[in-house]
Amino acid sequence: MGDARFRWIVEVMDMRPADLVLEIGPGSGTSLEYLARELPRGRVLAVDRSATAIDRAARRNARHLDSGRITLWQKDFGRLDPDRVRADFDAPAGFDKILAVNVNAFWTKKRPTAELTVVRELLAPDGALFLCYGYDAASSGPKPEASELTRRLAESGFATTVTTHGDLLAVRAVRA
Repeated sequence: MGDARFRWIVEVMDMRPADLVLEIGPGSGTSLEYLARELPRGRVLAVDRSATAIDRAARRNARHLDSGRITLWQKDFGRLDPDRVRADFDAPAGFDKILAVNVNAFWTKKRPTAELTVVRELLAPDGALFLCYGYDAASSGPKPEASELTRRLAESGFATTVTTHGDLLAVRAVRA
């Protein structure tokens, strides 16, 4: 059956077959399965600061790792060097899509300046950031107000579009 929220997120992201996608904080990697299915010619770089999360994501997505469709890095996203990321991942123009699902740094920190600076530098010229929040039927957790996310993104020079579906929230952000 799968996780309906990830099907919805992939739909909202309007994936193209050859997109380069960066996921911030993939956790156990369920989302990566959905992304990889939509990218027959694309690739995904997933960055998580947790060694445990990277290990779980690697086990769950072993075949996609072996095929080169998914790459996992254990790093703190806010401390990445965008030039090095583009070079090491062979993404000279940047990423078409950047995804963060239930990543609290974008709304619990006073100002996620470092993270949004890295996002801005890693996005391709026509790329988009997707901040998505919501949980599966078996769990719940904190979720920001859309207005709080859009305000923070606007302060950092992004234009936003908000999409909701039941309890799910997606904020699409592009350079203003």
